[in-house]
Amino acid sequence: MNLTQLYKYRDLAVTGKWKELEELFNKSVQLQHLGARIDLSDPEHPRAVIDKVESFHLGGIGSDAVHGGTIAALADLALGLLGLLHYKDGMTATAQLTVHYLKPFRTNSLSATAITQKVVGNRIFGTVELFNDKGDMCAIAYGALAKGISL
Repeated sequence: MNLTQLYKYRDLAVTGKWKELEELFNKSVQLQHLGARIDLSDPEHPRAVIDKVESFHLGGIGSDAVHGGTIAALADLALGLLGLLHYKDGMTATAQLTVHYLKPFRTNSLSATAITQKVVGNRIFGTVELFNDKGDMCAIAYGALAKGISL
């Protein structure tokens, strides 16, 4: 992604054009490669979703559970989306992420919903809850974003 694209993403977030921003994210190589999409229908509780778990999402040889790295990537994506509401102050980036794996994700799909807990100075603290296709929480993540990053 180049600076022109970053400025476009920032402008869409600052002006609240969530559907357009969502479409740009969902067309990105990164999300297509991960097999994920984002949902900004509620920008205060953004979601990251893998609609269909594929073999490349699974962990270990012969494991039927989603790989921890896939879960962490989805948590990081959802956490990062909390920064969109703060783009008027500059870009954001993950400063810290801790994932607690509660039980294996043996599922056909998974989703992550992010919630802002507190904003202190140039940090946005958030929680990400990750669910399987039955609505069971299988992981929870806590993290912080740095905000106000200049381009």
